[in-house]
Amino acid sequence: MPLALVGIGQKCIVKGFACSCEVRMRMVNMGFIPGSLVEVMSRVNGTLLVRVGQSRLMLDCCLATQIQVI
Repeated sequence: MPLALVGIGQKCIVKGFACSCEVRMRMVNMGFIPGSLVEVMSRVNGTLLVRVGQSRLMLDCCLATQIQVI
């Protein structure tokens, strides 16, 4: 399931990516490593605020659709 479909307050685990190698490397550098825990904190105008480890990141909906979670 894409990260963009996860509800507010829900936690999930990164499974993989449905994007180019370049974007995948950017996501890994930001902490989206397969197996890592992600929590969706809020959603505003198609932008997601997520917590990955100790970091909080804003992702646009297009990018969040490319991150596969379970």
